[in-house]
Amino acid sequence: MVGVSIDHRPTPLAGALAILLCGLSTAILAPTVDQRVAIVAAVVGVGLVVAGGREFDAPIPTGRLWTALGAALVLGAVVRGETLADPRRSIELVPGLVGMALLGLGVRPLRQRFARRFVSAGLAAMIVGVALVGVFEAAGPLRLLGATAAAIAAWDVAEHGISLGEQLRTDAETRAVELLHGGTTSAYGAVTVVVGLVVYDYGASGLPLGALVLLLAAAVTLLALLYR
Repeated sequence: MVGVSIDHRPTPLAGALAILLCGLSTAILAPTVDQRVAIVAAVVGVGLVVAGGREFDAPIPTGRLWTALGAALVLGAVVRGETLADPRRSIELVPGLVGMALLGLGVRPLRQRFARRFVSAGLAAMIVGVALVGVFEAAGPLRLLGATAAAIAAWDVAEHGISLGEQLRTDAETRAVELLHGGTTSAYGAVTVVVGLVVYDYGASGLPLGALVLLLAAAVTLLALLYR
């Protein structure tokens, strides 16, 4: 009996959607032009790193080139975030960039058994960013809830892509399933944000935003435990 080698890497579409959702989560917290430029550079860089781990029919090996270029873009974006004139802008930006890079390593991945760990670490970094913005800047609930929902959606989509890669071949036709799952997750996140805003406006307007952030982080932790 001949064994068949199956590629268990996360599906490409889910990985791309997860990276874009990471960028959205970070952009919600980081509104300035300089920050947005760094976010775009990081999204492109992480995308190149992930693409560099794929196999393509090409006359020359391009994977290492793409990986090196992508890593340089991500590093440049993080350095730019660290050197912004206003430290508060760095707080808004850097955790999200780190989270995006970690999630990208998860959907590449460097080692299959570490894929979920990298994705979970990426979510943790993004939630830390939300918490820091909420505590040190007293950001409004819309920014906090929106960034949290986008981060959770990115994590969920990445986890789904990993699961599909484990169950099926990476090149299997799963785009419809991935798009449906991503759309459902995003819609659920949007509804959660609306419900959270209503609850905050009518029942918890006196709650300190720092406490709201802690509640959001606790909810994310519970969600992660239930997912397992």
